[in-house]
Amino acid sequence: MQETNVSALNTKLLQADGPTLTEQVYEQLIDILIRGELRPGDVIVERRMAERLNASRTPVREALGRLEAEGLVYKQPSRGVTVSPFSTEAFVELLNVRQLLESEAARLAAGRIDKGRVEAIRAALIELGTRSNPTLSEIWDVDDILHGEIANAAGNSLLTGMIRDLRRRTHVFNAYRNPATHKFGVDENLALLDAVVSGDQERARGAMAEHIESVKVAIIDRLSGSKR
Repeated sequence: MQETNVSALNTKLLQADGPTLTEQVYEQLIDILIRGELRPGDVIVERRMAERLNASRTPVREALGRLEAEGLVYKQPSRGVTVSPFSTEAFVELLNVRQLLESEAARLAAGRIDKGRVEAIRAALIELGTRSNPTLSEIWDVDDILHGEIANAAGNSLLTGMIRDLRRRTHVFNAYRNPATHKFGVDENLALLDAVVSGDQERARGAMAEHIESVKVAIIDRLSGSKR
């Protein structure tokens, strides 16, 4: 009995070394949503999605259940799993929470990002700024490097995970609402990077709070048709 228990424990430890199939499928589905390949109202056919992701239907079903719990998809009796609509109110709530968490992360990360990483991020930001019409995927990739590095440098894995989850939901919203036109403020993002690199915690905190506030205002204005 004891030997069996040890064997079972070893199996669990081996499984814990990397992401499960369900987690891998979940990440792939999130990526599809972020990149705007699925839109509100689109029906996700379990069998077809399994074929697309080269996975069995079980992890796809489990990943869709996780997305349903997060409100990104919902089940309809006659249609199956459908991509959820995303309200402006839900978007604002996301950004308000992000503002709190990422401002604290920036404060903790001040002066803690490796110089080599800083230069790589700076180069990626500048290169993206040279593109006249960057795609949503290109913006997400570079934005994820900047915000992800700041979150990682904060030194709190729970905070890092929460921030990444909220940021992905924000980008899913962007893919839903604005699939054709995407703008990226290079100067603003470089200013944020410089503030964190400076080592001044309050400057870093304030720069992140201002950055997310400007994103919130810009997108709300766009959704409401306001021009400033």
